[in-house]
Amino acid sequence: MNKLKLICRTLIQLIKQAWLFPQSVSNAVKQRQRRGVRNELEAERLDRILNPSKYLGK
Repeated sequence: MNKLKLICRTLIQLIKQAWLFPQSVSNAVKQRQRRGVRNELEAERLDRILNPSKYLGK
């Protein structure tokens, strides 16, 4: 009986993971896009700190 219960739980977890896979891929893509935007903003911030003369009129 315990082996049957273990098999059922394993199958349920496998089905749950398969069901949530597209959502997790979508979340990973969104997170990567956000990270890219954040890196660009950080690069501009550092450039402003290192080269203030380029940004005097802005």
